[in-house]
Amino acid sequence: MMSNQELQKEGRRRPDRQHDLVRAVVVAVREEVAAQSIPDDMHREHHAYLVEVIDEKRRKRERAEKIKAQVGGWAIITALSGLGTAAYQGFNWIREHMK
Repeated sequence: MMSNQELQKEGRRRPDRQHDLVRAVVVAVREEVAAQSIPDDMHREHHAYLVEVIDEKRRKRERAEKIKAQVGGWAIITALSGLGTAAYQGFNWIREHMK
């Protein structure tokens, strides 16, 4: 008869009480989990809903980033326009008072 080490090298085990107990516990846990789990169709619907929620959050984040970029761009344009107007008014004032 082969020893447990020899059997393990070949990928086999001699059936013993501890192995049988472990196998019985694993089977019992799997059956209990299966009995308490949600049905497959409900599980698929839940995953589809989560995908939709994640996509919506991604779209909102992208939209917010786009709005921030647009607002920043308009702020720069407004500031440059204000500086240009101030410079124009300043040059006109200097031209009028330097005559």
